[in-house]
Amino acid sequence: MSDIEQFNGLPPLQGDERVGFLQKLTGIDDIQLVDGSDLAVTIISFVFSLLTLVFLAYVWLNHNYRPIRAKTVKLCTLMYLISITWLLGDLQMNNMVNLTGGWKHCRTWVVWVRILSSYAYSGMLMIRFYALDRIFNQSKPYKGRAMYAPAIGLTAVLLVYCLTCQFVDVKYISQYFEYAQICVVDNRFRYASIGLMWVPWTVVLVLAFRLRNIQSSFNERYESLVICLLAYTILIKTTVIHATHPFYIFEKSYRQSETLIDAICSNMIIWLMLGYPTYQCMFNREQYESEWMQKLRQDGRIKRYSVKMQPVSHDTSGYSQIGGSTFQNPLRIESSQCFDSNPLDSFKMLSQNNRTLTTDLIAQPSIMQRRPVVDFSTLQLEADTSANNTTVTTSDISKPY
Repeated sequence: MSDIEQFNGLPPLQGDERVGFLQKLTGIDDIQLVDGSDLAVTIISFVFSLLTLVFLAYVWLNHNYRPIRAKTVKLCTLMYLISITWLLGDLQMNNMVNLTGGWKHCRTWVVWVRILSSYAYSGMLMIRFYALDRIFNQSKPYKGRAMYAPAIGLTAVLLVYCLTCQFVDVKYISQYFEYAQICVVDNRFRYASIGLMWVPWTVVLVLAFRLRNIQSSFNERYESLVICLLAYTILIKTTVIHATHPFYIFEKSYRQSETLIDAICSNMIIWLMLGYPTYQCMFNREQYESEWMQKLRQDGRIKRYSVKMQPVSHDTSGYSQIGGSTFQNPLRIESSQCFDSNPLDSFKMLSQNNRTLTTDLIAQPSIMQRRPVVDFSTLQLEADTSANNTTVTTSDISKPY
């Protein structure tokens, strides 16, 4: 940076003079300035973001679909907004646009837009994986202090870092030089920022490893692995390019790949988190929700995810008719209690019906065979009917057995 500071105050270079100066400054023989191909990459990047916006709009329109609602739609929406600011920061920092007008404010764009966005995005994923780890590995609910404390801590750390960069002398961060119309990033700041970027991504990787064996209704196992693959694609790519080509912004292949890969991966992660239940909502809505809820019951995590079950109605449409009696269907109730869990309750319901019910049950012994074996030798149930007074004893029911 000291080589260029001596030219402060001189009129800006233009054309070949500027290119020749940049060649001497960077040691790159083929200086590639902004052209139409950069604009094309920028448009493609925004197209990916636009597709994700349409996708999220459909998700919000179907937010009441329970498999979608369980996938932290608000967090994904926040991640999408952060990905937009990340893309804007990439355009400035990667020199995808001519640095004129508002683009000249190098420190603001680098610190408060590009770096803050990438840190916040990785922090959102870290919070997401922490929530999954708490639910599946620790068997604890993700709400209250457990939900707000990580978010508040992350926000505080990011603000402290950005405010520190703001109050440090600009020459130690990123400074604009009118003479060459470029932003020059201090190498110490560059490597410190990249090193800090590895911290949240390392935490994400550790949490993903802890989630490797979970079996649930939400596909988090494979989702976490693919998300980590995409995240480390971004991280390794950024680290290698900045370490080996500090002036990569003057080489189209590097600056364009840096921008495009960030845009694609940051959007694909959101699609991965919401894609499967959204696809099922579009093409297999009712059947998938029914299978999903049944799997969720088997996982035993309905309360952990705060998934609301369908309320029990008072009509008989969800009931089974056996011998003129109405039996509640266990699959329609919210709790995990099953009608057959207490045989005594079953016989009390049977006692409220006439002998026709007993005859039907005898004709279908498989219904009784599913009940646990209980000694009813001393039990006698009486039922008064309008036709006659009939005593139903266990001997009447146990004859076929």
